[in-house]
Amino acid sequence: MALHENNRVFCEKTELFSDSFYGTITKIYEHSALVKVEPKQLNKKETDKIDSFGDLVVIRLSELQLVDAAGKPLKEPVEEPLEAAE
Repeated sequence: MALHENNRVFCEKTELFSDSFYGTITKIYEHSALVKVEPKQLNKKETDKIDSFGDLVVIRLSELQLVDAAGKPLKEPVEEPLEAAE
């Protein structure tokens, strides 16, 4: 799946968080992404884990699902082909 910065994503339960949550990708790494968790997505006990990072968490790309504004899963974004320079 080709995820990009500023994509809205959904994450199921992980080792770190027992609840699923929505967020926005702020940076892409080789096998993971830095995700800004949307407000009030996680319970208080778990938000204490990320408060010092400004609600940012690193999540494996394989655990993220691209979603639209309503939270419905989207297919992989279609990249427009580049035109050859003359």
